[in-house]
Amino acid sequence: METKSFRVVYAEDDALVRAGVAQMLVAHGLAVHECSNGDEALRLCSVFRPDAVLLDLSMPDVDGCEAARRIREQGYTNRLIALTGRGEAALEAAARAGFDALVCKPSSAATLLSALRAPEAVPAD
Repeated sequence: METKSFRVVYAEDDALVRAGVAQMLVAHGLAVHECSNGDEALRLCSVFRPDAVLLDLSMPDVDGCEAARRIREQGYTNRLIALTGRGEAALEAAARAGFDALVCKPSSAATLLSALRAPEAVPAD
């Protein structure tokens, strides 16, 4: 799959985690638009219409689940990935919010890229 045009919006309130994950995604050829909260993720989604959105579940103000519901309502993307340190306990909440996959922190690059590049996450032209 050609990844140069694959756009990802990534929201994570922990700046160190955000920087590390974003750097890894960019190193694998993805175009990453970073932010630190759910409100900003919604704004970035409206501007960039990403192929996938990666959201931390635990963020202040608008958390990942609420942001996911709003992103689905607006039709901003076809792929939502929850990223969490809460493990499998977050699976039910993530499914209710409309996420397509849950990735637990810390995760390998291969696991995260696989979740982002699922067959239904085909880049837009």
